[in-house]
Amino acid sequence: PLFFVILILYNVVVVLFSTEENPAMEKTLHTFVLPSGEDWELKMKDAFIVFGLVVLYVEILKSTKSTAATIVDHTLSTFVFIAYIIEFLMAPPVAQSTFLILGVMSMVDVLAGFTITIASARRDFQVGSG
Repeated sequence: PLFFVILILYNVVVVLFSTEENPAMEKTLHTFVLPSGEDWELKMKDAFIVFGLVVLYVEILKSTKSTAATIVDHTLSTFVFIAYIIEFLMAPPVAQSTFLILGVMSMVDVLAGFTITIASARRDFQVGSG
């Protein structure tokens, strides 16, 4: 599951690059000048959320396949979601809204994965039996 990659990256960034005065998630990665003339700062936390949304799309797309590997992937995704919950509740460095949002995306991955797989299996069963 790709959310495991985000989990590891998030921990590496928070642990290695955060200081008390300058949390890693608040660091500006790039400043864009919008057509309106306003500056928009892409912060580390924003990049993680965007990356999480892309990963969520890929994971949902992967769940549309009905193979034996899909069940293993759903099981691993469930364990990754549990890791997000435990870490959010127990590890002070990740007790942030950004990490919670990524955890919720992981939960949506688990729920959507099982739901889509079951719906696909029902459809395949109905087509095969008729």
